[in-house]
Amino acid sequence: MSDISSLEQADVALGVQLASRRHDPLVHSFVKVGTLGDQGPLYAAGLGVMLVGLVGRRARLVRAGVSVFCAVGVAHAAKTAVKKLIKRTRPHKLMEQGRYVSGAGGSEEKPEQSFPSGHMAATVAAARALSDSFPGSTPWTTAASGVIALARLAKGAHWPADIIAGILIGHVSEKVSGAALRMLGVLPEPPRRR
Repeated sequence: MSDISSLEQADVALGVQLASRRHDPLVHSFVKVGTLGDQGPLYAAGLGVMLVGLVGRRARLVRAGVSVFCAVGVAHAAKTAVKKLIKRTRPHKLMEQGRYVSGAGGSEEKPEQSFPSGHMAATVAAARALSDSFPGSTPWTTAASGVIALARLAKGAHWPADIIAGILIGHVSEKVSGAALRMLGVLPEPPRRR
């Protein structure tokens, strides 16, 4: 690993430290929470909110569900595109096999698809979409995003830089999705600030 930058070395060192207790029973139980941040459960959540809104004839819930679903879709597409450009070994592979690679070119192998965190991209996109529809939920969606980030780090699934990149992708994805839905008239325009 001597041929990588000092910033990447610090990222790797911190990632190894954060994942060092991943086999402890309590930590192992906690990391299962991270599966909730995957695209599948978040697509289902968006559809669920939309269906509840349709059944209850609550337009705001329908719009929130559509917004979450679309934001997750944009985040999913964006993280997939980036993963095809960048190859990076996941922390648990370095810790278990002593093997670490990073660089351009991407990889078809899941153990080399650490960058960026798709869980974080989708989680943050969904959280921001929900917070946009229900501003009072922001502390809860932010806390939930933090829990998913910690779970992914503790599992050894991602390095800290992967998490940060996922957060950025999630923010941008929700902005793009929200703007498209507003342009199509699905979401209302936000109130103008004075």
